[in-house]
Amino acid sequence: MFLGGLAAGLLGMGDFFGGVGGRRIDHRGAVVSIAWLASCVGATVAGIFVLVFRPADFNRADLYWTLVAVVLVAAVRPLLYLSMERGPMAVVAPVFSLVSLVIPAVVGPLTGDALGGAELAGVLLAIPAVLLIVSEGGLPTDKTLWSGSALSMGCLVGVLLGLQSLVLGRISPDAGAMPAFLTQLGAAVLIPLIARPLQPLAPVTRDVCRFALLVGLIDIGAIIASVIAFQRGNVAVVAAMLGFAPVTTMFLAWRIYREAVRRWQWAGAAMGAIAIVLFATAT
Repeated sequence: MFLGGLAAGLLGMGDFFGGVGGRRIDHRGAVVSIAWLASCVGATVAGIFVLVFRPADFNRADLYWTLVAVVLVAAVRPLLYLSMERGPMAVVAPVFSLVSLVIPAVVGPLTGDALGGAELAGVLLAIPAVLLIVSEGGLPTDKTLWSGSALSMGCLVGVLLGLQSLVLGRISPDAGAMPAFLTQLGAAVLIPLIARPLQPLAPVTRDVCRFALLVGLIDIGAIIASVIAFQRGNVAVVAAMLGFAPVTTMFLAWRIYREAVRRWQWAGAAMGAIAIVLFATAT
């Protein structure tokens, strides 16, 4: 549970600084370039981590599941940024957050990863909590929800995130941080290929490198923590914990940029705190 909370906090921080980089760098594709270079930084740091803390065992099954995770991780990043461009945050974020939480909660018990009573209550509470937290400009109306490509893109990103959680949960605890290294290395290779027909990468300037280094160092800590958490904990619970990453983003935006945080977002954060307490008591 601690690793899931740590990963959520770091992911939210990485998203915040990635968003800051996208705002300050006036070039289309800057956030994708930051994501790509961040994967390169993450692969380097994770490689050093694996050399120092060698996995106890990394068998053939772990390799196969990791290769599937590589494709999912590489596809999620550019599609996530593209979905944010095509639809309003108040539509896209609730959709992919909800789908990414529901898939592990539904499929996990079918694969033997059953939820206890407190864990089930926490997941059910986490779903509306995340919806409240990420809905910035107000809850989406029927008209905005079904307009354009926001719904389809949000569902696609949510499905990929949910599948990513399930795949990482199939890797044995003895694999350690090796999946984190391989997924970041694979993402560094595949992101330019996947992003090219969707949105070309921006030129690699000094500002892009600076934000990519910062985001990469933060994200790789989150990725290593989440990979180990999925190996050792309940997939649906860890996925629900990661759903609270926007709380960190929201708090930093409120404190640093003085962005308005609405009452229902604070209500969602409070519900999230209750859900985390339920997960902790179940653990």
